[in-house]
Amino acid sequence: MGTRTAPEPIRAAVSVACRAPSVHNSQPWSWVFSCGSLELHADRMRALPAVDPSARQMVISCGTALHHLEVAVAGHGLGVVVDRLPDPGNPLLLASVAFVAADDSDRTRSLREAIAGRWTDRRAFGAPPPDTLAGLGDILGRHDVAITFLGEDGATRLAEATRSGADLRRHDAAYRAELFWWTGHSGAEEGFPPVVLPDGGTVAERRECPHALEPPGITDRAALAVLTTDTDTRLDWLRCGEALSELLLEATARGLGTCPLTHVTEIAASREMVRQAAVASGAHRRFPQVVVRLGTPSADEYGVPRTGRRRVDDVWRDAGI
Repeated sequence: MGTRTAPEPIRAAVSVACRAPSVHNSQPWSWVFSCGSLELHADRMRALPAVDPSARQMVISCGTALHHLEVAVAGHGLGVVVDRLPDPGNPLLLASVAFVAADDSDRTRSLREAIAGRWTDRRAFGAPPPDTLAGLGDILGRHDVAITFLGEDGATRLAEATRSGADLRRHDAAYRAELFWWTGHSGAEEGFPPVVLPDGGTVAERRECPHALEPPGITDRAALAVLTTDTDTRLDWLRCGEALSELLLEATARGLGTCPLTHVTEIAASREMVRQAAVASGAHRRFPQVVVRLGTPSADEYGVPRTGRRRVDDVWRDAGI
């Protein structure tokens, strides 16, 4: 049974949850607080119709914010009871969240601390120490999402998928315009500016961006993890976003750098290439949703600016009683 909760701690938790990553840092979520519970809505005004015509990545992005919220409210002595996709007639309503009294835990505190330290590092990584990858599959199991680490040919396979997708989109004016806006012509609180793109090293499997530079540098040694689901529904996408959040925060708590890759699953042809790579590495689930690079970050990580976030006032509405 839920508990009637004042809006102040929930609003504070939403502010923290909005540090979650999202496709192109579009932050496509809005929150409505009413009668002690909280609704998470996808914001159709922040959709990316050329990059993400099915809205799959938008829903995954909202899922990362939903899990960030679960971690954040634990610091206020609250747990969550989540009703996912509660209204079949309203596909933009992704979750209704009730709150219950709950004790915080050491692990949740560790994940909460990782929220401030997590960022999408698009530079080359050193190889992750083997022990830092242990047990991640078990951690993600509660989300009904599987994780598969690609083998030695994984980087080559993903680079081929990247090139395939880029070739198919080479003359897609709408895609190029949308990408150009979000990677350099958006505001300080959204998108990401050219200064956060790689300025050293080469990551062959990353998305081509109009402003990116590719000077010679170290070889990328990142581990490549593919998150997969049995089916490909909006619920799968939402749960995958929650799993992605947990993976990114757990990896950050373990001292790893992280970088989600979504472009390789945007087009059917490149997504199939990712599926084949995952199957070759032992995956049993059919649908790859997102790939994550995990590795040892550069020592000068604080020299790269973080992307901005919208104010909580822009994403929060208190509907009262």
